[in-house]
Amino acid sequence: EVSRTPVGIQYLDRESVKKREKGVIEISTKYIKIDVNTSMNIEENIYTMKINCLTNKFKDISVNGEDFLKAKWEDPNGDKLINDVISDSCNNV
Repeated sequence: EVSRTPVGIQYLDRESVKKREKGVIEISTKYIKIDVNTSMNIEENIYTMKINCLTNKFKDISVNGEDFLKAKWEDPNGDKLINDVISDSCNNV
């Protein structure tokens, strides 16, 4: 577990980290969405992400095994769960 908020939990598979081009890594994560009213898990997704550790941007290249070949680099826009994944992943490469 990397991070938790009232709406979700983010997990990181540190064994999956692969260095790609300069400053870029690829990693597998799992996100569990939580119902804020019941605190029950309502959705679970497995992501393969590319993270640019130089710009702190990311792109989801696969979700639940479905590839997104046209994924574009995104800014986390203050999303705590994504920021924590980027920080943890880049600090442990």
